[in-house]
Amino acid sequence: MKRFWELDAARAVAVAMMVVYHAAYDVWFLAPSVDFDPFGGGWRALQVATGSTFLTLVGVSLAVGNGRARARGMRGFALWRRHARRAVEVLAAATVVSVATRVALGPDDYIRFGVLHCIATMMLLLPLFVPLGPWPAMALGAAAVTVGFVVRGIVVDVPGMLVVGTPPPGSAGVDWYPLLPWGGLSLIGLGVGMLAYPGGSPHPALERAARRIGARLGGVVPRATWVGRHALPIYLVHQLVLVALVAAVLTALGVDVSPR
Repeated sequence: MKRFWELDAARAVAVAMMVVYHAAYDVWFLAPSVDFDPFGGGWRALQVATGSTFLTLVGVSLAVGNGRARARGMRGFALWRRHARRAVEVLAAATVVSVATRVALGPDDYIRFGVLHCIATMMLLLPLFVPLGPWPAMALGAAAVTVGFVVRGIVVDVPGMLVVGTPPPGSAGVDWYPLLPWGGLSLIGLGVGMLAYPGGSPHPALERAARRIGARLGGVVPRATWVGRHALPIYLVHQLVLVALVAAVLTALGVDVSPR
């Protein structure tokens, strides 16, 4: 099945942003003696931009896949099941991340509902919003983002509410991406995808622009799209490599490596 290089390239950019941010996080985690804060300022902006890009692309990609499947005559539960198969794969990866971080970070900071959990959940929910059309989907997405920022400051001692968007007493864990506001970005992406890729094919204006830009970028495109096509396995293994590299660089610089 034909892939659109611009979507894979956008996903590759998000992967690069993720790697840069996690390298910064690893410096903070491995070297408490270094006066460095990856949770505020530009670093926080990079983290938000990275998560936003991934989740928006989830909506765009689902719109493309859904349009193609419908063009082939797929409807109803069979169509939803097609999306659910991929969602289950992502959810399995999210479970692995939760277990690994529970062991590595302990009961307070492990990933309970991170970006992969949010992506898998939205992959299951987004097909239900396709019949609304692009503009209502984007309006609902914008509303979800707004509500998410409102409820984020309301602490609720109810099991499972951290999935929706209200933090529990104490810690919600690292890499917390609740459905409100983050799922709203996927809804916005769904609407954008339905407009930009009607029927699963690029709008003529987008197709012409992508062709021109791709021709100018030349050899960069295959490398970028390779990363974008393998974003999930890269996500799962990149921290194993990064932690070792960051620890080696810190040690070479004479910085004491003592994980928090």
